[in-house]
Amino acid sequence: MKKSLLNLGIIICLGLFNFTAQAKGGKLKLDSLSCLQIEGRINNADDSGGECVVEIIGLNDRIDTIRLKEGKTKFKYVLNKDSYYAIRISKAGYLSKLLCVNTEILTETDGIFVFEFETTLIREAAVKTLNKDILDFPVAIIHFDYEKDSFSYNKEYSAYIKKELHTVKPEQVKPAKKQTLAPLSVYASKS
Repeated sequence: MKKSLLNLGIIICLGLFNFTAQAKGGKLKLDSLSCLQIEGRINNADDSGGECVVEIIGLNDRIDTIRLKEGKTKFKYVLNKDSYYAIRISKAGYLSKLLCVNTEILTETDGIFVFEFETTLIREAAVKTLNKDILDFPVAIIHFDYEKDSFSYNKEYSAYIKKELHTVKPEQVKPAKKQTLAPLSVYASKS
């Protein structure tokens, strides 16, 4: 009996030290290296069927892929400190979005920070009206803000990208087809 209680106590202690939180569609694992929980919502993830894919990419490789099934629009993922990540959000028929995350923190911190964001994917059909030079750039750069003592995104950068995305350069506009008019005599009527 004592051995069973001791084993139960050890299991409970290990469970507390290896704390995991339930996420939508999986488990979030928190440990001493964890520093940032990203919570994202893709507003139109459930539009027009199919799944939305969220890829977590490290410096060298894809770390994880989260697939949001039909009807799901939210995801969560825990990132380790002192690392660089990219988060790519994609869905068939829509342009992919890329976010960059820098989890470098130069001060001692306790606990885990939470950064929440929401975004809307742009339909591929809209690419004709967008600046194609900007499509490959990240839409946001997330970093630790020492003044706010929390993670934030670079608002100036995101505003610039958004403005440039909707500024089509003259060389990207296809010239209209030249229309040649029939000779004037064709339009003249004989009296």
